[in-house]
Amino acid sequence: VRILDAKDENYQGIVQYAVSLVDALLFIHYLAVVLLELRQLQPCFSVCVTRSTDGTTRHYNLGQLSIQRAALAIIENYYSDFPIHNPALLSASKSRAAKHLAGLKVYNVDGPGNNAAASAGLAQSQSRAMIAAAARRRDTSHNELYYEEVEHEKRVRKRKARLVVAVEEAFTHIKRMQDDEQKKAPGDVMDPREAAQAIFPSMARALQKYLRTTKQQHCHSMESIQQHLAFCITNNMTPKAFLESYLTPGPTLQYNQNHWMARRWTLISEASVTSGLKDGTIFLLKCVDFSLVVKSKKIPYIQMSEEYIDPKSHKFVLRLQSETSV
Repeated sequence: VRILDAKDENYQGIVQYAVSLVDALLFIHYLAVVLLELRQLQPCFSVCVTRSTDGTTRHYNLGQLSIQRAALAIIENYYSDFPIHNPALLSASKSRAAKHLAGLKVYNVDGPGNNAAASAGLAQSQSRAMIAAAARRRDTSHNELYYEEVEHEKRVRKRKARLVVAVEEAFTHIKRMQDDEQKKAPGDVMDPREAAQAIFPSMARALQKYLRTTKQQHCHSMESIQQHLAFCITNNMTPKAFLESYLTPGPTLQYNQNHWMARRWTLISEASVTSGLKDGTIFLLKCVDFSLVVKSKKIPYIQMSEEYIDPKSHKFVLRLQSETSV
């Protein structure tokens, strides 16, 4: 408008004005980007993330984000904070319930029915009988669960003790080998990979039994265990440091990518995914084996005020009597 109204014929002035306009637009654009980033840095919502299968829960503080941006941040934190999902640990309760139902049998003393109505009534009565019998057996099922857990813990402790002894003996053997190799020529020294392959068979059986007992055998391959053993030997780590990866489950990122990299996440939300987080927003992040249930809660605004208290207002005088009772 400025150029058309003034009918400026100076080409250099027109170019200079266009450059100034572009610079102003770029400044406004970058300023808006900075303000949006600063808006996200200030925590405004506390989100509770719960895994649907085992109930593992984590809490995160997020800023003013849209639902899809919040979902992306939660998935990134999931791989580094949540322990790896182990479906084998969930099969125990299912097998226990199936065993209880398998122990119940219903007999038809009147013989098979001839019509559909009789068959439907028989099926309904059998269902009621099964439910009633299961309710009666519920009083003693907690004892079975208790003894199963005690027996499992005892078996895990036994396997763990054998594994610890086997690994300590293997590392002691490595120490002796290192002392002997210091006397050899440089060309005859065994590298950490060869040392790991040499001592691994002595601990392999105890480690396999422990991983089977704790249902972690699918998380660790023999190749990954040998690589971890060679890494510990190279860095002069203790047996306890080697065992920590197997005794304590780590986050998902610490395991092989084949267990988690191929998963495809699906965002399920009643509200629009481009809308911002609000107090009470609930959405799901679903993959093949489980889903993450996310619920947001607004962080309350806390206002602090300063109040002056005169130091003389809370002083007191203690007066003692000169005479005391005997």
